Amino acid sequence: AVLVMSAGSVVINVITQDLTQMGGLWQRRPVTGLAWIVGAFALVALPPLGGFWAMLKLASGLWAAESGLMVALLLLVNGIAAFSVARVFGLMFAGAVGQMTLRSPEPIWLIVLPMAIAAGFTLHLPIVLENVGLLPQWQSLNADMGLLLIWSSLLGLGLGSVFYIGRPIAPGKLVPSVVQNLLAFDFYTPRLYNRSVVAGIAGLSQVTDWLDRYLVDGLVNFVGLASVFSGEALKYSNSGRSQFYILTISAGVVLLAILMSWRYLPALLVVPAALW
Repeated sequence: AVLVMSAGSVVINVITQDLTQMGGLWQRRPVTGLAWIVGAFALVALPPLGGFWAMLKLASGLWAAESGLMVALLLLVNGIAAFSVARVFGLMFAGAVGQMTLRSPEPIWLIVLPMAIAAGFTLHLPIVLENVGLLPQWQSLNADMGLLLIWSSLLGLGLGSVFYIGRPIAPGKLVPSVVQNLLAFDFYTPRLYNRSVVAGIAGLSQVTDWLDRYLVDGLVNFVGLASVFSGEALKYSNSGRSQFYILTISAGVVLLAILMSWRYLPALLVVPAALW
């Protein structure tokens, strides 16, 4: 939460969100920079902050379940997270002041005050856990898992601050361009989403639109046209002549008689044929 608020503090009054155009925000935003550092340390496995206890419990449980592969994956993810927050901190706060961050002071107190309170709570979280009896005892911890988590965090933070601080990753240097593109395009998740979910919904919408336009509306329009046509046709029968009305009624009665006796017509035809 502290990382999210510090990122929002940067975004709210910086013209661009391109990290390569930032830099030097530490001179303009010391409170935001400190909040970012506190949030970064709490996110990765660095004691005694909250992220360390959560990941240590997870790693110890996985190791007890003899899932070494998941422990290795946890260490890798923790190292990548530490590397990422260190690199982003360098791009935003370290180095010389960039053109886009030249006029970028701390935002209004409505943003700074909650961010500072959250950073202070994060720093005091171990004391809070100890007071409520939730802080584990050092003697009961898995020391090997704790050391592995700490080393993965320090390695990620070190790589992020030594190799990439204040400058973007150049393609082909330490990280292949294929891997960099995979990370830059978020594992191509937006493209897969557009070509699967969005394309499916768009196709279904087109089919629904066609059915509504030509089937539903076509049936309704057909009923309307039939009503209009029958009304237009029947208006010519209102001539005011009694003999025409009698003829119409007689024709209707004959037609009804023919329709009602239609089922008996084959039997009526069989009798003369048999006589013949």
